[in-house]
Amino acid sequence: MKIKSVIFGFVTALVLVILFNNKEETTFWLFKEIRTSKLFILAAFFLLGLITGGFVFRRKRKHPKEYSISGAETAYADDIDTQTNSSYSQLSPEDRKFLSREN
Repeated sequence: MKIKSVIFGFVTALVLVILFNNKEETTFWLFKEIRTSKLFILAAFFLLGLITGGFVFRRKRKHPKEYSISGAETAYADDIDTQTNSSYSQLSPEDRKFLSREN
């Protein structure tokens, strides 16, 4: 069993024990007096907390900063160098690297 499954089962069991040990009736103020069981109030706030936590702590998708194939830029730069020898050979190595990434 994975550790996440064990922790999820333990937390679920703990929540159920707490909820079902609080069945007595109580008053709750939500713009007026509401008489309901503690079970309903605790369950509602627990679900509200789960939903809020899911939105706040969700993982963001990470996009790569640059879309390229590794090792392809050097081979491509060599091809350009042989095709346009006169104009491409006069460039600095930084300029050749920059131009090979754009194409």
